[in-house]
Amino acid sequence: MKTWITTGGCRITRIIFGRSNVYLLSRGEARVLIDTGSRWDSNRLYKRVEKTGRPMAVIMTHTHFDHAGNAGMLRKRFSPLFIVHTFEKDFLESGDSPVPKGTMRWTRFIYNLGAERVQQWFHVEGVPAGIVLEDKYDLSEFGFNGFILNTPGHSSGSVSVVIDQEIAIVGDTLGGFITGSVFPPWGDDTGEMIRSWKKLLDTGCKIFLPAHGFSISREKLETEYSRRSDQLHAGD
Repeated sequence: MKTWITTGGCRITRIIFGRSNVYLLSRGEARVLIDTGSRWDSNRLYKRVEKTGRPMAVIMTHTHFDHAGNAGMLRKRFSPLFIVHTFEKDFLESGDSPVPKGTMRWTRFIYNLGAERVQQWFHVEGVPAGIVLEDKYDLSEFGFNGFILNTPGHSSGSVSVVIDQEIAIVGDTLGGFITGSVFPPWGDDTGEMIRSWKKLLDTGCKIFLPAHGFSISREKLETEYSRRSDQLHAGD
């Protein structure tokens, strides 16, 4: 399990790596999970949460099936508070959500084959929302110097978690598995996603942890933001 430690003493541990990363924030006795991963990782996640300690809360970067797949299991076994953006609340509670659009030629092709027809395949067990946020939510009540920030684009209710203005856990706002690019292959609004990159850069963070793949440096994000924003403005 890979761990990053901020100068403020917060530990960010990637407790699940693979289909969809799950991160644990810890500082002293405080424990908060970010996302729950896919259903296929249920047993592995349960064992690791048992080992690391009961989380007070689970922050959902968004509610697609590969991020909310184990929300029901965590609720039954550990009873955490679920934190979600207002645009994702109904999806978290129903266990369903739309399939995101493709941002690249091959993902647009897959989406256009009939995303609506297969949406029911991605249903997961719903859980009640405990805290519903809009633009920003302070995490000091949980013992962390940080906040949750709405970073739409992949979905309208996507959020990122900023800790000590050093590290941001960004869900699918960035992708970390395509060599030479941080652009996710799926997303509903690419223009809004690029504007969310600017919001992330404005936090001052130097490391960005995506839900899929490896960590992303500030320099890499700055380079792609510059290129993509120029293309975005050229199309205005």
